[in-house]
Amino acid sequence: MQIRHLLIGLAAACAAALAQAESADRNKPIEIVANHFDGDEIKQVAIYTGNVEVHQGTMEILGNKLQLVISPEGYRTLTVWGNPVRMKERRDPKTKGIDEWVHASSLVAVYEEQKDIVTLIDVAKLARSENGLVKDSTEGDKIIYNLRTARSYVEGKVVEGKRSRVSTVLAPRPKNKQSSEAQAPKSGARAPLSGSTRLEP
Repeated sequence: MQIRHLLIGLAAACAAALAQAESADRNKPIEIVANHFDGDEIKQVAIYTGNVEVHQGTMEILGNKLQLVISPEGYRTLTVWGNPVRMKERRDPKTKGIDEWVHASSLVAVYEEQKDIVTLIDVAKLARSENGLVKDSTEGDKIIYNLRTARSYVEGKVVEGKRSRVSTVLAPRPKNKQSSEAQAPKSGARAPLSGSTRLEP
């Protein structure tokens, strides 16, 4: 019981560190680029395959296959498959000189536009970077991440009836808050998907 509470606490701490993604992105169009397209206008379903790219402002999702479903109200649900699917989005700026991003990867990712939620399924990873270096991260079999509120829920995989544990790594607390705001972070792994693949006109 104590271990479970510790894991919940660590996941909550990481979720708190992963503040909300850039709010202006939701007012921008969703752009999808792929090698092939197969759409059914009556069913409002489309399949994109081959080097799939999704862009909405600073949000970027890369994968091998994407299914787009449009609800009767006009909301889009995107399910992306990849090996793995990779995603990134800039966070709303809060500290001068610190460029923060949210990074994610999994074998399957589902983006629900109406709820502004991304669900990462199978080998799921979520991380926060500062100036290109990873500062906090969490891993599990399934991660549900709310882009609007930055709340996340992490599950471990069930093996032989038992759920495996999740893991979280948190950056050390800065010793000097003033200097940490003025300088780029010196520690942390290089952030994945750090360069944009957006097609330029």
